[in-house]
Amino acid sequence: MSEVFDSEYIKVEYRKDENIVLVVLKGQVKRDDFRTPMMHAADMVMRYSCKSMTVDFRADPGISENDIIWSKKVLLANLKKSGLENLVLIDSEGLEIVKKVAAFCEGRFNTVIRDNTDKASENPSAQETESAEDKFASMTREQALEYMGLDADADIKVIDDRFWQMSKHYRGKDDPESVKMEEEISAVYDIASGRRERRIKEEERKVSEPKYFGRYKSDWKNIIHYNWKNFVFGIIIAIAAIAVIIGVATNVRSDCTIVVFGHMRLDDTYMREVLIADGIKSPYIGMADLVVPNDQDIPAQDYGNETFNAMFYMDPDVMISDKESYCYYFSTFKDLGPLYDRIMDGLTDEAKAGVIPVYMTEQQAADYNNRLMLENGVLDADLNDPSQFSDTPVLIGIEIVDEDVCARLGIEAKWKSGKTSLVFGQCSNSKNDDQAVQVITDLINAAFAD
Repeated sequence: MSEVFDSEYIKVEYRKDENIVLVVLKGQVKRDDFRTPMMHAADMVMRYSCKSMTVDFRADPGISENDIIWSKKVLLANLKKSGLENLVLIDSEGLEIVKKVAAFCEGRFNTVIRDNTDKASENPSAQETESAEDKFASMTREQALEYMGLDADADIKVIDDRFWQMSKHYRGKDDPESVKMEEEISAVYDIASGRRERRIKEEERKVSEPKYFGRYKSDWKNIIHYNWKNFVFGIIIAIAAIAVIIGVATNVRSDCTIVVFGHMRLDDTYMREVLIADGIKSPYIGMADLVVPNDQDIPAQDYGNETFNAMFYMDPDVMISDKESYCYYFSTFKDLGPLYDRIMDGLTDEAKAGVIPVYMTEQQAADYNNRLMLENGVLDADLNDPSQFSDTPVLIGIEIVDEDVCARLGIEAKWKSGKTSLVFGQCSNSKNDDQAVQVITDLINAAFAD
């Protein structure tokens, strides 16, 4: 059995017979074209419990400095977490990029450079693969204290102080020798402090415990104790998803679907009555309470994002957003330009006077997304470069700023400012232009008329 992820730039393959993950770089590659396949590689290592990965650089991929930084900070951590031990780099030209990769991987993995893939499945030698823990497996506590230059009766405070003194010279350095020495000192400290002995006894005790879903009883107690908030959060997300699924299941014959999103309250009674009166027998109107980066210090609500994602894949006809939120969801709106004249022709004079077209460019959307990513702790190096996107304005919606009109539609802002404004647009997944035009004009006309 094998698994392959193949793109124009990179091929990632799991080879069962050799139990390795093979990555072949096909040429010049950068950002997502490089990062997405490499994360697939890390995922394969974890899912198939591989200890070895081979990366073929012979096509001279010319990886950018930003991607090298990303590899150091993100990819290496994921590979280490996945259980990778051996890394084989294939290079027949002595490429500078391979030397860089080998340098910052040395000490983290057993890293070798070879000139072809004939022996790609061979692991480095036993001496190369020996970890610090294996090296000192037979070391006693007395020997560990002697290694650290301490008396046999040293207490834990003295041992801790000595450990920090010995390791501070190597901590945070990327060179192979420093990484090796830091791991070695940590392994010795583990023995001297008694942590290894306690861990062994705990593992022996666990063997007699019952297992539930692959974990020991005591493990589940710790997981629940330290992660109860995540369990509650997961239940909330599950409830939100189930509510959406039930809504879809009970509205399979809906004539149209509308998604309202933003930090708002919704009473869909009025909109439902308007649409039914105009011949839409069974409209589905869903609400997702979203909080995006804002200046009002309102915390984000992740279950709102899950609800929005679930409703988005219902392929709604119309999207209604508040002014604070739509700019972060540029990609979920379809260009309303081709329908604009039809919508305006369908609006009453009063409604026409009360609406404003909303335009955005891809560059502006990239700026907003960068802000969203920074809010979530993404590194500057991983942000989008707005200059690479189009500066051509796109009509994404029609805005209503009259709060009385918004209130008639049953929508009220929950922002601290208390001001409500709405942007009506067509969903990027919408397949029925006529439906979108009818829903938008029906709702706006009714709200201004009343």
